Amino acid sequence: MKPTPRPPARPQPPIDFAATQIEPGPGQPALPLHPLPVLHDWQALSDDTAPLPLDLLPEPNRSQPTIGHVGRYALKHRLGEGGLGRVYAAWDPILSRNLAIKTLQLRVSNVRRTALDALILAEARAVASLSHPNIVTVFDAGLSELGVYIAMEHLPGCDLRHLLNDGWRPDALRTAKLMRRVADALDYAHAKGVIHCDIKPANIFMIDRRKPVVLDFGIARVAHRSGGNALDGMITGSPHYLAPEQVRGAAPDARTDVYAMGVVLYELLTLRRAFTGNTLKAITEAVLQGQPVPAHALVPSVPLELSAIATRAMALDPAQRYASARDMGNALRQWQVRALAGPHHPQANAAYERAAGLARAVPQRTDPELPPQLARRSSDATRERISARAAQRPAKGYRPSREVLLASLLAVVGGAAWLWARWH
Repeated sequence: MKPTPRPPARPQPPIDFAATQIEPGPGQPALPLHPLPVLHDWQALSDDTAPLPLDLLPEPNRSQPTIGHVGRYALKHRLGEGGLGRVYAAWDPILSRNLAIKTLQLRVSNVRRTALDALILAEARAVASLSHPNIVTVFDAGLSELGVYIAMEHLPGCDLRHLLNDGWRPDALRTAKLMRRVADALDYAHAKGVIHCDIKPANIFMIDRRKPVVLDFGIARVAHRSGGNALDGMITGSPHYLAPEQVRGAAPDARTDVYAMGVVLYELLTLRRAFTGNTLKAITEAVLQGQPVPAHALVPSVPLELSAIATRAMALDPAQRYASARDMGNALRQWQVRALAGPHHPQANAAYERAAGLARAVPQRTDPELPPQLARRSSDATRERISARAAQRPAKGYRPSREVLLASLLAVVGGAAWLWARWH
């Protein structure tokens, strides 16, 4: 008897989804909705530590024209420019590999330049000791005619800021996974005594839209040293992501990076910055007031617990935030597990109620109600798909266990022996 063939598997949709639109409020632009998470999304994103596909690795740039030299490195072309310097694609002739060279051009007096150069090189040595898959690897640092330079690995892809500007819209599960990786990287750096001080989308590099790598460790740390702003009067970071204690000039710690992670998480969930303003003063005042509209109030499709995680991370008082990047990463990880279990799971229900209480305790400028069916839509859809696939599978006949077969065999042998003894 030939086994009944299984129906062909349905093709998996791509990981990235096109954004849909919701009806905007009066005078507000339309907001894209995060696609609802589905089971195959979770499985596809379960491992972002696998080696990169060969077609993503940049080709050796040795044969490209050289536009200058920094140390022993040949500069090939400019990759970007920031407030403190420029980034070049470069070639290392000794080790025969591509690099990215960041040159820091400090417009200060010679006396201050010498002190700052020493500080930056000291921080570069500390950052070079970090070895983590979600932290950019620093190979070398030194002085050149272009100023201080830092040689690091050349990564394929682009930063999170450019991805968002180009229309990339990660769903809730991918957003949580991304920020979990950033939290893991920061927790590792904090354990080594290194605080970033400038976490923002421009400093989160995305490889293949699935692996985040944190950039620019050390530079912002020099800019916000506890003894005062070492780069006073210069552009040292975006004010939208600075913690209140940084604005006040207080010493940063691990909770400063937790705050910035909350701001980035908020932006990924709502596609809006938590603190805005037309001037630098207006932005810093909004940061110091610290009452952004909760994420789920702006976009009803945002899971309430994720909204509560972002709200807690952005607390004005550092003591009210997550005590460490690891604690915030664990909160994101636990939400991912409960998102798969569904809101009907006992742990998921308890967590949902805790998140609802925390989110409602935050002052809100708007008061939209979160439809209960929205929170259940993802898990219900997943259960329906699993049930449908189970119904399509061919029914299997009863197969007794090994113990049952052995007991039956012994009973038959014993009965035959008894009959033989009775009649002989």
